[in-house]
Amino acid sequence: MWRIETLQLLAALGADGLLGDPRALPHLARGAGWLCRTGELLVGGLIGRGVWAGAVFWLGVCGAALGGYAAVWAVCAWLGAPWAWLLEVGVVYQAVAARDLARHAEAVLVPLERGDLDEARFRLSWIVGRDTGGLDGPEMSRAAIESVAESISDGIVAPLFWAALLGAPGALLYRVSNTLDSMVGHRTERYEKFGKVSARIDDLLNWVPARLVALCICAVRPSIPFARIRAEAGRHTSPNAGWPEAAMAYALGVRLGGVNRYDGVPIPGPEFNPAGRPATSADLAASVRWMWCVTFLAAAGFAAALLASA
Repeated sequence: MWRIETLQLLAALGADGLLGDPRALPHLARGAGWLCRTGELLVGGLIGRGVWAGAVFWLGVCGAALGGYAAVWAVCAWLGAPWAWLLEVGVVYQAVAARDLARHAEAVLVPLERGDLDEARFRLSWIVGRDTGGLDGPEMSRAAIESVAESISDGIVAPLFWAALLGAPGALLYRVSNTLDSMVGHRTERYEKFGKVSARIDDLLNWVPARLVALCICAVRPSIPFARIRAEAGRHTSPNAGWPEAAMAYALGVRLGGVNRYDGVPIPGPEFNPAGRPATSADLAASVRWMWCVTFLAAAGFAAALLASA
């Protein structure tokens, strides 16, 4: 239950690569979203929206998810070991989102390449939080590449890392926690206090995976200056997002980061590889190839670690 086999990890990754996220099937992220909305109503109504209420909320939602998993696992184990084995594969499969990340990037790439900027802006708005209206081709390419880079960590390497460390429950806990951060971990009046614990725990769970992404990219291309990646990543407001973004900027030779608009307000941010050229749609396509490269390299490393510890 708390340990995953190498074959299970690879089977889960293979299923994601082949199938992605079939919308007709129940999914961990959608279930976590329902738990989040329900938990927020219950906790917010009973004990308020302070930091401690947010901690109770995180513990309640994650505890409910793990409790539900344990109950289903017990039923599967009673039916027979193969059912429990498949359940664990299914949980890790749904925690990983490599195929869907590629699909979202390609949904922006295709209209960009044919010059349909309005469609590209619409598709881009699905994967980034910044304002997309008025962005030109290079800025849309930059935004999509940044989304791909950050998602390599939180959508692929992090769930694989926690699955290798704590089995299917680790992947489940990570995916639920990451969903909570995306729903309540915002610096707004409503969530500044209530979502603080969810945001900080998500930062903690992504700390190692974000740096592993940068290390994987540097392992493939040793000429990339790791010291610059580390220095530039440290300027990001997030303790983790700068690592994969800076590594991707140097891998592609483009400039990422800078000023983004949110609700019409320009928000300056750090630049990664400031001497790089503006991004193009070809660089967006290359970022997806880098995503698969890092995925395979990280999976191979985790699989080898599981074999060594068996």
